[in-house]
Amino acid sequence: MDRAGSSSSTNQGWEITHRKSEASNDLEAEFSCSVCFQLAVQPTTLTCGHTSCRLCLAKWYFNSNKKECPMCRQVYEGHPKVNTQIRNMIHKLLPGKIEERENELEAEAEDLRILKKFDKALSRASNGGPGQTDLNSFCSGIFIAFGIFVVIYLAWFWQSSDSNLLVLKPVQTWKAKDVATWLQEMGWASQYSPMALENHIDGNLLISLNGDSLRRLLNVSDPTHERAFLFAIDMLKDHGVKMPITLWDYKALYPGRSLFLVYGMKDFPRTCLLYLWMYFYDEMFIPFVKTTTHSSEDLLLTTNLQTTDISGWQWFNFLTLAVLLPESLVVLFAWQMFSQHYFSPMFVLATAVLYQLMEIQTWISFYNHFEMRSLYVFFKSWLRQLISAFIFMILWPLVPSLLCDIFFYSALYVSPVQAFFAVLNKFRQQD
Repeated sequence: MDRAGSSSSTNQGWEITHRKSEASNDLEAEFSCSVCFQLAVQPTTLTCGHTSCRLCLAKWYFNSNKKECPMCRQVYEGHPKVNTQIRNMIHKLLPGKIEERENELEAEAEDLRILKKFDKALSRASNGGPGQTDLNSFCSGIFIAFGIFVVIYLAWFWQSSDSNLLVLKPVQTWKAKDVATWLQEMGWASQYSPMALENHIDGNLLISLNGDSLRRLLNVSDPTHERAFLFAIDMLKDHGVKMPITLWDYKALYPGRSLFLVYGMKDFPRTCLLYLWMYFYDEMFIPFVKTTTHSSEDLLLTTNLQTTDISGWQWFNFLTLAVLLPESLVVLFAWQMFSQHYFSPMFVLATAVLYQLMEIQTWISFYNHFEMRSLYVFFKSWLRQLISAFIFMILWPLVPSLLCDIFFYSALYVSPVQAFFAVLNKFRQQD
């Protein structure tokens, strides 16, 4: 009887222990994080009802740059706090396991830094009284309205002036002032513009000039300038119009392609350069390489940007920058544009610098907080931007030209402002 009673007590003890273990596992499952599926540390409940570790919520916030639930993607407002009721219940029911989880968190300095950064970012966003919020909204509305007005005006103004561009006027219809404009736009030939006006050289006379008449009518004494003139005149004869030199020339001839370039070079520059290499090698890629690898003095006397007189070292420098710092190529290109423009290249240069800073910040964030989910979000965003740009480039003929110009000038003149605030927010998050 004693032996049977002992066996029965052992079985009952095992059953009780098993039931306690099952109950503990059930409780742990009830209080588990909806992201990592472990016992929730500093459980934070959002308005959608999902509860997760505060660290998991913070990592999701910095990877997605959105205030949304990691499970259902519902947006939340304000600065969500730790659910003290759930936290206290966990401490009472599962004291050993929650202490172990909290010790793991305390041992990771990087996790503590992320939590501090998360609370700082959300408290900054939620701080400020209603008056300040209303004031910020009012100022933002004024700025947006003013920006829209400026962009629409620029689109209307430049659209009305596009018809005067020499790329759209046959050379036979050029007057002396058109020839003078053509000389000024070539930079190195601007010194001959007054002679063209003085001798009344129109388009028909221009394409008939040879070496002797150049020296006689335009006083061209430099042999290099003479060769450049003869080549440029041959180009006019072959094409009947001036070849595009300035940004506005190219936009007037290829509005859809220009839209793709202004959006592509800031959103996905490497893919954009690959696209130029595959489909517009002689027409656009080689001129871009030469412009970003040659000095200003060399470009002034370059007769044909489509020739491939590029050294191996220049190719190496270009490809290195294209892979590592692609926006720096846009900076170099904008710098060369200052010989033709002044206002627009400043915006192009500022946009390129700011977007390069944003990319560097993004890669630093990936390095410090690498997760497969963040990589997925990055490629998803890249693919969405790429598809949007290609669709718009294909469908632009169906879009009214004024609307097309508004998109173009918005990308050109509003992007620096957007990029500035984006970089500022990233620096604040890092702090």
